[in-house]
Amino acid sequence: MAKIRWYILSNFFKIFLSLFIPLFLIISLVYVVKIATLTTEIEISFTELIEIFSYFVPIILFYTIPISFIASVTSMLFRLSSDNELVALFSLGIRSSYIIRVISYLAFIFSILLLFLSILIIPQSKNMFATFKEIKLSQARVNIVPNQLGQKFGDFYIYIKEKENKKLKDIVIFNASNQGEQIFIAPNGEIKDDKGVFSLILNSGRGYTYNSDRLKEIDYKSMEIFDYINYRNIGFKNSLEYWSKADDEKGIRGRLLFNIFTSLMPLLTLYIIASFSIINSRYQKNRLFLVIFSISTIFYITASIIKQSANEILFIFTILMAIILSFYWFKKRVVNFY
Repeated sequence: MAKIRWYILSNFFKIFLSLFIPLFLIISLVYVVKIATLTTEIEISFTELIEIFSYFVPIILFYTIPISFIASVTSMLFRLSSDNELVALFSLGIRSSYIIRVISYLAFIFSILLLFLSILIIPQSKNMFATFKEIKLSQARVNIVPNQLGQKFGDFYIYIKEKENKKLKDIVIFNASNQGEQIFIAPNGEIKDDKGVFSLILNSGRGYTYNSDRLKEIDYKSMEIFDYINYRNIGFKNSLEYWSKADDEKGIRGRLLFNIFTSLMPLLTLYIIASFSIINSRYQKNRLFLVIFSISTIFYITASIIKQSANEILFIFTILMAIILSFYWFKKRVVNFY
């Protein structure tokens, strides 16, 4: 039995890797293009490009593993059936239920991995990417160029003569409001970054506030001006905190049900795949691509419907129906003969 288990598993992994690696690379290329479009908004170094891509790896795995599993199991069973290798195993007294039970251990491991990715890792990776993007956009807003007019910092227009890293020299800032106009000048200053919240510190300067009635003048030793434009606090402590909002927010509840259903696809589809992939090659046609396409499409459409409805009853009913139908078809089409 050990040799038979190894024979089945080795056949599965050969096909799985040959499908998973190209699919992973294709989807990765799509995300690389998506990352490249960010360069129109922010400046990204090669190291930061790798960092951003790492945030998308869990998402890529989450979408490639289920479809790769479905295609691999289907291809393996059709190939073994077409080569009469399954017939040879059946003639030795090996039941079809034993062969599927061997694969079910892999399906269970894949489902646990997908649950781990979708429930714990993906929310964190999305949050880290959103935080990274927000910080880079904030940095782009405060990327002040020397000797250039029309630049803004917060509500102020700013002009500087020289800049070295975050150190600034000969600074002039201007703001116009309903209460009047303000001008502040300083010989030097710097840009401060406190976890994505940027501020401008002016040292030993002078300020003027004037309107149609009066002019005010002040001297200051140090002044700090904050930039809060479009800054968002998008963080959360952990993934469980994020999913705890599922009771109140339909969108989050729908994503949670979608993630769980998609994660269970290796288990839910296994017996359905076997029902249509274990065939007698002399009497039944090889419909490999039809089985892969049909099962994948039906389950992903169902997952999308569950996500849109965010209905727990529909979610549970769909899983129960998938289990009942899969065992019914497997018994009717396979177990009664092999």
